[in-house]
Amino acid sequence: MLSDGGWESAQFRDLRAELQRNPALARQAEQAFSPKGPGWPDPKPLSGELPPVAPFELALLPKALRAWVADIAERMQTPLDFPAASAVVALAGCVNRRAMIQPKAHDSTWVVVPNLWGAIIGPPGVMKSPVVSTVVAPLERIEKGWRETYKVELEAYQSEAESHKLELAAWGELVKRAFKKSGERPQKPMPHAEKPTQRRLMLNDATFESLHTLLAANPLGLFLVRDELTGWLAALDRQGREGERAFCLECWNGDHPFTIDRIGRGTVHVPACCLSLFGGIQPARLRTYLVDALKDGPANDGLIQRFQLAVWPDIPKRWELIDRPPDPKAQAAATRVFERLASLETGPARILKFAPDA
Repeated sequence: MLSDGGWESAQFRDLRAELQRNPALARQAEQAFSPKGPGWPDPKPLSGELPPVAPFELALLPKALRAWVADIAERMQTPLDFPAASAVVALAGCVNRRAMIQPKAHDSTWVVVPNLWGAIIGPPGVMKSPVVSTVVAPLERIEKGWRETYKVELEAYQSEAESHKLELAAWGELVKRAFKKSGERPQKPMPHAEKPTQRRLMLNDATFESLHTLLAANPLGLFLVRDELTGWLAALDRQGREGERAFCLECWNGDHPFTIDRIGRGTVHVPACCLSLFGGIQPARLRTYLVDALKDGPANDGLIQRFQLAVWPDIPKRWELIDRPPDPKAQAAATRVFERLASLETGPARILKFAPDA
């Protein structure tokens, strides 16, 4: 609202005219609405500090992960929220489309893919990256084993392919002879092995086209881990990357097909794009994205809102150097959970339902 000469509502103009005509009423209004008037408390200075955050409770985690998460938080002197959120999203990255949740007891048409997007929010130097690296270490070991298996399978396939190439050459010679003599042509030898596909569980950086190809080869889903989510978000904001941003939004759902047709690459079809995502980000960088989303700006397409498990805990003021080996029992128990979930490779996805009391 503007003063003299500007736009005013009719009610405000009438009120101002009435106060000008009645000085006594104007004085009463000034006393009533003055900070020193009756019923008004003394003004308090605005504080720039954030309200305290409730501490994380270990009981919210599965029993197999509680001791492991507590051990990581103690050794690295971080809030429990950091390793807890990392562990839960890592579990989702292990499962993805290997198992699904049916929320209703009898309605089988509603099935939810348990993939997750998450982030740990904190200023520099609060051990975000070491926590994430420690939590995803079991997944890296699983994928390392898959990579070694793929190497053996690929060597066997290449040896078989060389033998098949020689068989084809010999077959070609026999066909030539049969053609010259008008004899019966020999049957073409068929390859005995299919080219193996390298199983992947996680990745750190990939172009849009490469990610689409990886998802086509790994239809059960992938786990994207970014040390700094700022770089990933900035890449999606660049001009010309709108298609990649939309593709990532599709991957969050976990159940939508996506087909790309290119002249050079041909047709690459993903029956269901599924991606779990986790990383760290600084509060100042996150604010810029939140402000744009809250103001209904161009970035308000639901990308930030898809980070369901983003934690921003209070950093403890007291720090203590803890230098001891990790708890082997807690580490082994957590590793078994990841290995068991990642092994759900064969057959259709398992459909899980809530217990009757849930």
